[in-house]
Amino acid sequence: MMYKAIFLLCLVATEPLVSMAMEQQVLEREKRALPSWIRNALSFIPWYCGATGLLAAYKMLKAYLDMRSSGLGGTCDKYFHCRGNKEAARYGYCGRLVARLISDAREFSTAGFSHSRDRDADQAANRYGRGGGDCVQRYIKSTQCSLPEDLW
Repeated sequence: MMYKAIFLLCLVATEPLVSMAMEQQVLEREKRALPSWIRNALSFIPWYCGATGLLAAYKMLKAYLDMRSSGLGGTCDKYFHCRGNKEAARYGYCGRLVARLISDAREFSTAGFSHSRDRDADQAANRYGRGGGDCVQRYIKSTQCSLPEDLW
């Protein structure tokens, strides 16, 4: 009887460790499915950002996938940059940090060190979003972006 009690006590004490290890395995598998530029940016996120950083990264990824699925990346590109950064920045310091890391990694992965009007405009949209700007007003209503409202 005593052995059963000790076994149950050990089982209960190690349960959080087992579930944390399983969560870590799932997280690693999901990270491998991400584009390399996102994986590289995520490697710079400080440990203390934890779940907040991952939620912010998810918001950035969702905006990116919405842009790709809409087929309007060329005309509405700045809106999606702004939206992803704004939604990520809602998670406080870590959200803003993640948004900046991912945005910079994306721009660097496509343009390297070269500067262009488009890259500078993308970075301006990123900063505007992180600052809490009204992305819909600035990048949809005042431009030729014909994005359906369900993607706003």
